[in-house]
Amino acid sequence: MARTPVSIAFAARIALVVALALFVVAPVFEAPRPVAAAVAGAPIDPRLQQQMLTNPLKSNPVIVEMEHISSPLGAANLQLAQQAFNLLQLNGQAQVALPLLGSAAGLANAAGITALSLAPGVAYVHFDTPVRAHDGNISTANLSTAYPRAVNADRVWALGRSGQGVTVAVLDSGITPDADLVQPTNRILARVNFANATGPLDDPGGHGTHVAGTIAGNGWRSAGEYIGIAPRANLADVRVLDENGNGRASSVILGIQWALAHRVQYNIRVLNLSLGAPAPGTYRLDPLSAAVEMAWERGLVIVAAVGNSGGAPDSPGADPYVITVGATDDRQTAAVGDDLVGWFSSYGTPLDSTAKPDLVAPGRRIIAVRAPGSSLDRLLPDHVVAANNGSTYFRLTGTSMATAVVSGVAALLLEQQPGLTPDQVKAILTGTARPFGQSSGSSPNPAAIGSGLTDAFGAVTSVSRGRANRGHRPADPTARSLYPALRGQPLTWLNQTADGVIWDGLTWDNLAWDNLAWDNLAWDNLAWDNLAWDNLAWDNLAWDTSKWSNIAWDNLAWDSQQLD
Repeated sequence: MARTPVSIAFAARIALVVALALFVVAPVFEAPRPVAAAVAGAPIDPRLQQQMLTNPLKSNPVIVEMEHISSPLGAANLQLAQQAFNLLQLNGQAQVALPLLGSAAGLANAAGITALSLAPGVAYVHFDTPVRAHDGNISTANLSTAYPRAVNADRVWALGRSGQGVTVAVLDSGITPDADLVQPTNRILARVNFANATGPLDDPGGHGTHVAGTIAGNGWRSAGEYIGIAPRANLADVRVLDENGNGRASSVILGIQWALAHRVQYNIRVLNLSLGAPAPGTYRLDPLSAAVEMAWERGLVIVAAVGNSGGAPDSPGADPYVITVGATDDRQTAAVGDDLVGWFSSYGTPLDSTAKPDLVAPGRRIIAVRAPGSSLDRLLPDHVVAANNGSTYFRLTGTSMATAVVSGVAALLLEQQPGLTPDQVKAILTGTARPFGQSSGSSPNPAAIGSGLTDAFGAVTSVSRGRANRGHRPADPTARSLYPALRGQPLTWLNQTADGVIWDGLTWDNLAWDNLAWDNLAWDNLAWDNLAWDNLAWDNLAWDTSKWSNIAWDNLAWDSQQLD
């Protein structure tokens, strides 16, 4: 296949290296390199390039992704993650291996990042983006909140469905073992911490507990006054955010790896990601997008927040595969005719992706389980709500809360139809979403509401609606990670003469993989179900004994949760 001349992007990277040479006294290590190594150097995330120019001596959080080789998937990814870890040890500070993507995360200054980009086998040096939080029959006789009725969850409870047996992994700041979650039986099946040193509180932030209560609170303490969407669903507490709601993309990837490794053990079917980070220029360069795509293809339904900025969608919600959720204001009524789009709810069509959000759910003034003594509990004392019997709950606003509502609806649907794939779940949820706000004369922005307001009853009683996500192209790290497993499958191209190449004459052995090849491959024709997923060696990692206190968290504020 013909190769193009040195690209403008590569010329810019060379200019960056030259500029850095004026600031940096010596590289991290001085091993001699062939001249050709510079030509084959890996790209550096543009956000990292800016940081390198601004402060060359500053250690920046990075994810080093390796080129993948043709060998069994599990062994290859684990080996590549170790190679990336070793390179980080030489050129900065290695922190954790990420075998899901054949990568490792750590810290490196400008000289170290440049050396990493030129090391043989490195595919890309990503910015490890800061992530933060976005802010028997079940009786409804005492129900005080409107949001379960607004999405018709109460009608699903009347059918005898409540999410029983389905586990939702909540990747957040932790979950407090509140009575609404552990009585009459403990439904928090597992706990793991990828955020920071364990302290006296199970949820030092308070955000994850509220999200968990919105998904699966059963109203035990309030005598049924405050109930979540799927009140008998199980939970996995996967802590990826610290007490201030901050984390890194790498911590979220670790949480996703854990959920994949334990999905069968705990019947994890849904991952709730009420968090986000500013999306890169395209999801195709985003390691967080790649991680959720890998989980999606393995059978986990990913429900992600669109973001609270009112602007562009956050990552990983910007990825076309996942179910991305925006927020409505239900006006504290079960009727949906007066509902409005949350003014804070982000929307748009990210580059190379699809219009986001995919659907919306109530997200304003949502009352759910409280985490006493947590950061949010201390920061927002006026958000404490008392039930009629004196028990206390907590009120929050944001797309985080709307995301939890949809995760609860997904749990109800998967209890009813456990054989559904993530693509089928997405097709049903978006296909059964309904209009709202018309009777009040409002005109919701169509771009901000996606397919409409989620409808639990419509989803649970729906017949199959086929598959969503046809025709999408996975992110580059996904493609590179799955290359060894996909190798050997029939190659089917979208355009037989794209870019002047005779694609029918190419095979796995003579094909030079680059973005053009990824773009032209008919991904829908690949037999994903034939991949040897279970050969991945994630279960051999000592997750529960790992220490993450040395990760350099950003000091972000909980501003997205101070909405009202």
